[in-house]
Amino acid sequence: MSKKRSKNTPSSTKKITNHHFKGSLSLVIPCYNESKRIGNLLKVLKSFDQQWENPLQIILVDDGSSDDTVSQIENNFAGAFGGNTDFQLIKLEQNQGKGGALKAGVAQCTNDFVLTLDADMAAKPSELGNWLKQLPGKTFPEDKILIGSREHEDSKVKGQLLRRVAGLTYNFIIQLFTNLHITDTQCGFKLYPRTVAQNLFGQLKTNGWAHDIELLNQAKLEDTPIETMPVKWTHQEDSKINLFSDSIKMLFSTIGISLRQNFNWFVTQPIKDLSKGLPKQGEPSYYRLLFIIATVLLLFLMPSLSFDYGITGDEHVQKRYGELILKHFESDGTFTDKNGDNALNYKNLYYYGGLFDYTAAWLNEHVGGMDVFDMRHLLNAFVGFLMILFTGLLAREISSSWRVAFFALLFIALSPRLFGHSMNNPKDIPFAAAYVFTLLHLTRFLKQLPNPGSKTIIMLILGIAAAINVRVGGIILIAYFGLFTGMMYLIKPELRAQLSNVKALGRIVGIGLLVVVLSYFGGMMYWPYALEAPLSNPFKALSEMSNFSTSIRMLYEGDHLWSDELPWYYIPKYIAIASPIFILIGAVAFLVFYGLKFKKINPWPLFFIGFTVVFPIAYAIYKESSLYDGMRHFLFVYPMIVALAAWGWNQLVELPKMRWIATGALALLLLLPGYWMVKNHPYQYVYFNELAGGTDNAYARYETDYWMTSVKQMCEWLAANDEKLQRGEEVIIHTNCSSPAGHYMKALAPSAKVIYTRYNDRHKKKGDYWMFISRFVNKELMARDAWPPAETVYTEDADGIILGAISKRNTYNGFEGAEAEKGKDFAKAEGEYKQAVQQNPKDEAAWLGLAMSQIQLRKFADAKASIDQLLGLSGTYVNGLYALALYYINTGDTAKAKETLEKITTVNYKFNASYFYLASIYGQEGQLDKALNAVELYDQNNGRAVQIYDIGIQTAQQLGNSAVQLYLQSKKAYFQSDGQNALNYLAQSLRINPDYKPAVDFDRQLQELIAKQSQQ
Repeated sequence: MSKKRSKNTPSSTKKITNHHFKGSLSLVIPCYNESKRIGNLLKVLKSFDQQWENPLQIILVDDGSSDDTVSQIENNFAGAFGGNTDFQLIKLEQNQGKGGALKAGVAQCTNDFVLTLDADMAAKPSELGNWLKQLPGKTFPEDKILIGSREHEDSKVKGQLLRRVAGLTYNFIIQLFTNLHITDTQCGFKLYPRTVAQNLFGQLKTNGWAHDIELLNQAKLEDTPIETMPVKWTHQEDSKINLFSDSIKMLFSTIGISLRQNFNWFVTQPIKDLSKGLPKQGEPSYYRLLFIIATVLLLFLMPSLSFDYGITGDEHVQKRYGELILKHFESDGTFTDKNGDNALNYKNLYYYGGLFDYTAAWLNEHVGGMDVFDMRHLLNAFVGFLMILFTGLLAREISSSWRVAFFALLFIALSPRLFGHSMNNPKDIPFAAAYVFTLLHLTRFLKQLPNPGSKTIIMLILGIAAAINVRVGGIILIAYFGLFTGMMYLIKPELRAQLSNVKALGRIVGIGLLVVVLSYFGGMMYWPYALEAPLSNPFKALSEMSNFSTSIRMLYEGDHLWSDELPWYYIPKYIAIASPIFILIGAVAFLVFYGLKFKKINPWPLFFIGFTVVFPIAYAIYKESSLYDGMRHFLFVYPMIVALAAWGWNQLVELPKMRWIATGALALLLLLPGYWMVKNHPYQYVYFNELAGGTDNAYARYETDYWMTSVKQMCEWLAANDEKLQRGEEVIIHTNCSSPAGHYMKALAPSAKVIYTRYNDRHKKKGDYWMFISRFVNKELMARDAWPPAETVYTEDADGIILGAISKRNTYNGFEGAEAEKGKDFAKAEGEYKQAVQQNPKDEAAWLGLAMSQIQLRKFADAKASIDQLLGLSGTYVNGLYALALYYINTGDTAKAKETLEKITTVNYKFNASYFYLASIYGQEGQLDKALNAVELYDQNNGRAVQIYDIGIQTAQQLGNSAVQLYLQSKKAYFQSDGQNALNYLAQSLRINPDYKPAVDFDRQLQELIAKQSQQ
């Protein structure tokens, strides 16, 4: 390689003015067999030299030309430029490619900025004058790359349409395989700060045409800002690029560049940096390596662990829904099974998108090779892994820090509840994955405005569509998209200025409409119910999901509550007690430092992510939505909490005097849930943090294994330890977890017979074993060790508490007592129950049976003694309170009977038997309003006894409330199978009071039933 320089005297001409740039400029132009263009090149450069007042360096790099390019340059360029300009010719002995030529030229640059441009002068250096007029401060930014774009809305391009289409296609491919969102990477007109240029070109490995991709992608990896600028560009003939062959080469080069750069960025470079020791300033590069290592470990760990997790209580219906969707599409929507079920009417699941369940059903049918639920859990774990990965990437996007990204990845992986749900939660985890994926690309979209990349737009559409295809609540992401985009145009001055630009505004509106339409209708691809009526059914589903009609009883704060009577703070508190302590500290740190640094950082990405946490929770509180099962329905906001907490911890570890203290504290706090997860595998989802007293303290205060996951291990123990099962003899198992237990026992011990039995009814069925989880067991019975039963032979535990238990039926006095009671032989029942309580004084079911038998025998003193024993085990055991109320009724103490019955309604407002007696008592006392209210509550809780409806009809008539009277007559007729009168009475009721909610709801129920029957 050789160099040649020359200088000459200046000449006067019209200068480029109206700017504030005071620095110096270097031009680097690669030349290869350019003999036909040397004359025009010289002309353009001389003209620019005369216009440019600041110090100028012109570097031509001959890339081993085989024609007379070098001689022409040497003969014509010597002395052609003014004295303020330094000209150099660099001669490469062999052709290296455009990238190699530019690399050689940039290495010799000495001025403040470097402009690379092509020898054909398709874009002339004088364009810099136009750029300076547009740039803030009318000078070149010192930390940003400016690249000419032929796709910029203000560019003026003269060229072949075919080449432009090919360029757009190639740039779309580039966006798919790299981090770039630039619509024109190949325009050779690019301006770099010299330090940036020499850093990027110094790392350049690609010598050919694809070098631009490597340079810009490396800049993106290093967080160097890139801004596209308009150019005047004229296509020149005799281009050295073959449109087709070079495009194919560039495609493969792009893929290779991306793989090589990413490996170098995440692995090779951090390892090299580590060998040099820890950096004294800046963020260490090893966080990128740690992020990759953690990601790879999770990718292999989570699917492999998924086989340890049991079937959840919902999974059988989810599995069936997926199969119905698969059959629906395979049959063009005509499939209905023998039970009349199809994808359009199955339970309430048709309100949900079926993306996950359809995929699982398809895999089981077309791939198979394993247990159907193992396949589902494997898929679930992979989706959970993706959610964790997207959380780390989102944290990186909002912070531009790989340390924050690594923190977020680690934080969410060490969040026991979320990790546990990732293995077998087919609704909430896929939705959370789609939600965080969408927010990741929405954040990128907002940062890329006003020219978002094609890949970002596509990923945004796919994310929203995937979320809707899992849960209709994904529609909220469309609202976020519109709201945040609008806010960005109001917040950022450069975007606000575009609101008056019709062309620019039209473009972003067009993109917005594209995202909304494609994501909305794409969200129905695996949702048959929505496809039936795309403009109405999704919103019907949204209305149902916003106030879920199903009510479930659960244990919360030591009280048994129905899901529609939980306190407003249910979700915020559950997040606080079920998240690791480091998440809570990080969240507080985020709030503190966000306020302190609001003016020093870009606050808006953090604000938007925070909004996506607060709004759904606030909306659920406002709508008084029915909630249950801890935080699982709001797992989708948890990744955002994690990302913000990671940002907060990063602020703490960056404090000079707190760095090592904060790092040490974080390490210890991470060990707490990490150790707990290993110790209590596979029950991570029952975790409570140390501030809440741990899972041990949550026992009998909060739900633990509400999803029956312990059944798998209990079934495995039973199959391995019962000799009759091993001999293939029939063994009867009564359980409140019949779906998962039936599936496991069919595979482990086919001779087992699994029968669904409620815990309170366990004595009423004859069998060999009881297998129960703690859900729905009275809290005081649990606290007083009255659960599990005394016959227990095995328990499945986590953190020292019992999740599920197996009891062997050694005696049958309770069963015999129940049989005698059923046959109205109360004397025998009393004797059997007495033996049962002698064998187990904490057998609440036997005490209840004994008391009820004694009431029937009118042994009221004995009955009261038995009831006292029962209520001594639990004062909130509603069946015991009901027995006490019956005792008072039978002994004529109406006041205490009423008091007890009213207490029952506070303990369990859906215990309908209490309303029957209360309605009678209130009516006898002349409290007609209370009597009618008791009947209405009985009806609201789906009571069906005609006698109480007669009381209500009579009471409403006395009160002159015709609408309620006719409604109750309608319900009575319905329960007596008199459908015509039910409809007639209901129509009359609605004519009198069209806003009476029970009548409105009953009318909707009847219309849906009629519609369903007409489809069959």
